[in-house]
Amino acid sequence: MPAPDLHHTATKLAQMLAFHCVRNSYLEDLHAGIFPSSQTGDYTDVKVVSPYGEIAWNRLGRISDEEMKRLSEDIVNRLYTFLFHLLTSGEPDQGIPLPQHWSPPRIEASIAEMWPEGRAASSDTNNA
Repeated sequence: MPAPDLHHTATKLAQMLAFHCVRNSYLEDLHAGIFPSSQTGDYTDVKVVSPYGEIAWNRLGRISDEEMKRLSEDIVNRLYTFLFHLLTSGEPDQGIPLPQHWSPPRIEASIAEMWPEGRAASSDTNNA
């Protein structure tokens, strides 16, 4: 089990990366705009009208291939820039603002399983 200090460092780094490299990326442009309301609460009553017919909101793709490519490239560039400067210079002299009111991070099994220790931990969890 990693030391609690490692958990604190990993939490801070994860939040910095998510906030500065993902949340404040082209994702913000995709998130902007009007989001529909639903009387049923599950959006089965919401439809998008196109020249080719109606599309149920729950079946609608919300990010085009071009937007996904742009988003992925933007996030990679932001992560690269952040990590390059963090690894070469350490934390900025003015500090790094962290998001407020986010839930604490948790281990994502699909990523942890890339390491032997993560596969063992995931197996232990599944057998519990």
